[in-house]
Amino acid sequence: MEYLFWDVYDATLYTPSGDYALGEHPVKFKLIYLRDFEAKEIIKATNEQWELIGKEDLVNKYDKQLLSLWPNISKGDSLTLVTDEQGKSTFLFNDEKVGVIDDIAFSSDFLAIWLAENTSEPALRKKLLGN
Repeated sequence: MEYLFWDVYDATLYTPSGDYALGEHPVKFKLIYLRDFEAKEIIKATNEQWELIGKEDLVNKYDKQLLSLWPNISKGDSLTLVTDEQGKSTFLFNDEKVGVIDDIAFSSDFLAIWLAENTSEPALRKKLLGN
C-alpha cells in the first residue's frame, strides 16, 4: 500500500480455501511495514479508515485495547491478525503473540478496512482477494 509517494506496508491475506468472504473465519492478515510508525499513529489511521467506510460507531471504541497490544513499529516489522473459526482475534508482532481481542465482531470490522467493497484502497482489496 502506498500513501502519496511513500510505501507504507505490504499486506497479505491467507484463508484455508484461498477465497474470502467478509465475515468468514479463520483468516490470517499480515502487514509488513515499510516505514516507522508509533502505535498511536496506526490506531489513528484505523479510526480514520473506519470512518471512511461508514463504521463511525467503531471510532475510538478499541483505542485502549489496541494501544495495550500494538507496539511502535519499525521498518521491516510485521503486525498480523489471526482469527479462529468464531472470529476471535489474536495479534502477532513479528510472529510473536502480543494479545487477544475477544469481541468477535472486531475481526470482521478490522478486516473491512481493506476488504469491504467501499475500502479507501480498492486496488489493494482486489490484489488481496486475488481478483
